[in-house]
Amino acid sequence: MDDQKALKIKKNTIDRDSHTIEPSEEALYTALIDGLQIGVYILQNRGFELVNRRMLEYTGYTEEEIRTIDPLKIVHPDDRAIVKRNITQVSKGQTISPYEYRLITKTGQTRWIMETATLINFKTKKAILGNSMDITEQKEVKETLQELDSLKASILDAAPQAIVGLHNRIIKFANAAVEDVFGWRPDELIGRSVTLFYRNEREAEEIGRYFYATLTSQRTFVSEFYCRHKNGDDLLCKMRASRIGDILTGDRRIVITYEDVTEQRKAERELANSQEQLRNLSMHLQSVREKESTRIAMKIHDELGQSLTALQLDLAWLGSRLPPGDLTLTSKIQHMRELIDTTVESMHRISTELRPTLLDDLGLTAAMEWQLQEFRERTGIHYKARLNLKEGFIERELATALFRIFQEVLTNIARHAEATSIRVNLTKKGDGLYLDVSDNGKGITKEQIDNPKSFGIIGIRERVNFWGGAISITGKPGKGTDIKVRIPLTGKRKG
Repeated sequence: MDDQKALKIKKNTIDRDSHTIEPSEEALYTALIDGLQIGVYILQNRGFELVNRRMLEYTGYTEEEIRTIDPLKIVHPDDRAIVKRNITQVSKGQTISPYEYRLITKTGQTRWIMETATLINFKTKKAILGNSMDITEQKEVKETLQELDSLKASILDAAPQAIVGLHNRIIKFANAAVEDVFGWRPDELIGRSVTLFYRNEREAEEIGRYFYATLTSQRTFVSEFYCRHKNGDDLLCKMRASRIGDILTGDRRIVITYEDVTEQRKAERELANSQEQLRNLSMHLQSVREKESTRIAMKIHDELGQSLTALQLDLAWLGSRLPPGDLTLTSKIQHMRELIDTTVESMHRISTELRPTLLDDLGLTAAMEWQLQEFRERTGIHYKARLNLKEGFIERELATALFRIFQEVLTNIARHAEATSIRVNLTKKGDGLYLDVSDNGKGITKEQIDNPKSFGIIGIRERVNFWGGAISITGKPGKGTDIKVRIPLTGKRKG
């Protein structure tokens, strides 16, 4: 009895050396492989003899459907040759490494499969046992990472700035622009110290300490330092450093971009110098014009005034000698007297516009008060003024500049503001002189403030800037405009 039982067990056991599976064990084997998380199939006579549940999930076919399909039909056309070759090698008893291919599902989707194949005996005949794994998601992730790596490499190489990655000041990567900025090819820099970008060891150490000390407390840092080209030329570089990670670790991994701003800063200096020269020329011309206006005003007052006074005296003498009752000559002389009086008034007005005598005789506040009265008579705009300034401590040229600024502000209000009243404050606070003029008009717009053709505002700004001052112009729609000027009394004028 025991011998018969042992014989039966031996008959129903898998012959592991020959990979033979007896038919009586097929049901058990099928149940076992259906529980696996990998795809399993047995290929025999150019068809599927056994396919587990996981393999059916890959393909989307039912077991009945897949048994009627040519196995190569579910393989992507471009991969059929390699799959056929591997199956042929296995059929000949050769060992093959795991390989990848694309599978076409019932719905037409493409899935990536990694597979191994082994020659076995199934139902007393040779067959191929395949073990497969769906690696579509891993493939997609890998491809995405490769695309990201390619994208990052493209971005680095497309950047016009030199970009290097450092570990403890050793260059680990460099983009193509390092050759444009420093003259070094990227492959020449890998593994070398970043100090070769700087003019000497001392400066390199100082820059390194400065950057690393700053990056311990903040993520990025920007500054400008002098560097050195491979050919020995000095460069001024705008450097932006960023640590890799949330904190600066022991290996001090950072990324630095270098932008050569040598020519840019040179152009900026030349532009600033040119603007300063133009500003000085403009102020010189204004000074010359002011002096010329003063000279002309004095000539008008002295020479033309004397002549008109002499005419008035002559007419008075002539009138006293007319025959009594000669109404025609008397009327003519009266008309001439009125004409001379009108001319005298025009002479005084022109002379005052050229150079207010009050500005020289009584000072800035008196001249501004006179200007406000004249402004009200001419425009009908009322004013309230608070001119708290002691005369005598402002130099003549500064007083002239402030008066001209004030005149230009009033001119702009009369032309554009549509105001009915204005407020004027002139005061000294600390070491500064403050002039504040506000109106209740329609309010200046930002476009008008920034308009390059607003020559009045440009002129005001130039005068203020010449004296090292500052100006603020603000407007609110329907509520008016406020102009604030501050000029330091302790500072020196520019130019």
